[in-house]
Amino acid sequence: MMTETAGPAPTRPSTWAAVYRGVLFQMIMFGALSFVGPAMGDALSNLGGGGLSTPWLANIANCLSYAGSFLVTILGGPLINKIGIKWSCFIAAAAMPLQGSAFYVSARYNVDWYLLFGNIVQGITGGFLYVGESTAMLSYPHPDKRGLYLGIWSAMRSSGSLLGGAINFSNNHKTSTSGGVAWSTYIIFVAFECTGVFFALLLSPTRKVRRHDGSMVQMPEKLSWKQEFSVLGRALRDKSNSTTLDIPLTSQILAMFLPSFFSFFYGGTMGTYLSLHFSVRSRALSSLLVRKYGDSKASFHVLTVPAIFTISSVLAYGKLLDGNWATQKRRAYICCMMWILPIGAGFIWIGTEYSRLGPKSSLDYANDTGSWARAYIPYLMVFVAGYWTQLSLYWILGNFSLEVGSSARTGGLFRAFETAGQAVSYGLSSSASVGGLIPFYVNCGLFVLVLPCIWWLIRLMPDVSLTVGVEPEDPAGKDVEDGKTKDVDVKKL
Repeated sequence: MMTETAGPAPTRPSTWAAVYRGVLFQMIMFGALSFVGPAMGDALSNLGGGGLSTPWLANIANCLSYAGSFLVTILGGPLINKIGIKWSCFIAAAAMPLQGSAFYVSARYNVDWYLLFGNIVQGITGGFLYVGESTAMLSYPHPDKRGLYLGIWSAMRSSGSLLGGAINFSNNHKTSTSGGVAWSTYIIFVAFECTGVFFALLLSPTRKVRRHDGSMVQMPEKLSWKQEFSVLGRALRDKSNSTTLDIPLTSQILAMFLPSFFSFFYGGTMGTYLSLHFSVRSRALSSLLVRKYGDSKASFHVLTVPAIFTISSVLAYGKLLDGNWATQKRRAYICCMMWILPIGAGFIWIGTEYSRLGPKSSLDYANDTGSWARAYIPYLMVFVAGYWTQLSLYWILGNFSLEVGSSARTGGLFRAFETAGQAVSYGLSSSASVGGLIPFYVNCGLFVLVLPCIWWLIRLMPDVSLTVGVEPEDPAGKDVEDGKTKDVDVKKL
């Protein structure tokens, strides 16, 4: 196995610098960005159709948004290596309020063009965040703590869904019929989305990030734009191009394509399922599961079980990935089975519910608790296991390299495939004539095709984690964010 260094190690920083520049603080900031950005989008998706009276327009908007993200993420390696992680996240944060405001204008004033325009712009800029955070997730953490930090980031994103669910329910808990949510709901989302720029500015430049053992992140060679795109092109077409572990990069890309494409494909299909079969308040708090009986009237506690369970489960799942209870590959196989089984069972269950409920219904937790719970539990299973899917894929891909340039290219392609899946999912779910059942069947078919790809990707993994080494600090102190380019032999990269 080859040893990969983590880059230069400076003199011991002060306590404040160790905290502020530490990987944990960076992960919290990435989590905060996800909290006020993608998580708010998740909360809107959990309303079913973005909370509008029908899901078709919202699904078109989401399709265009993810298509825009795909165009950015497919070029993510060059963009991150030239612009830098911090400023890529700032670009994304500046446009976050467009999503909430677009749904507000559509819901209140029935202006549809702004919903489409806002989602396209937000999708394009959101691609910068997707690549920036994925590059950091793959390269910042120490190999022995990668699962833990991924869990923290994922838990904070889940916390955003929890808060979004509380906002949704507080504004819509009286509406037991189908239709759209109160337009005032979106104003609160916009307020949270406006805070993203502050979290982006608190991120440290990559060259200043410190791991818990004092080691720094390995920086890539400084390349020109032409050289960056040349390296990306060779990674996509040249079988001789390999990762640090002498694994052909094309093999890694092919193995991760379908799992990445599938990982969030359920967003469009499950959102449509909620919109077509649940009442407004059931969609607003699609996770209300605990009922209290105190008197003649049944009162409900606001308990968003999926978000609460997801927050705790992703942290535990991350620790499980980091554990030494089995070899690295064996851990990967077992942990992947932990999301494969509930997703498979959930899809079978939802298929029977589509048959039982028909094309349209309005299930309400108060009026028909039993029927509502029966239809909602499989959604809960898919929702929670979906986060485990993402977590395991990040952890697996992080085992191929610790260097920022390589991680940016891998992370960019991973997020490109993921956003392409989301664009297709919402695109298939954007027509009333197609309905919700055909996209769901496509989702099930993808799940079956993913299984051998996951097996292949794990087979490519190294048997043990990459080791982190220490090198002398570059006296120039430059990094990719502000460094100048120099001539590099691209063929050697």
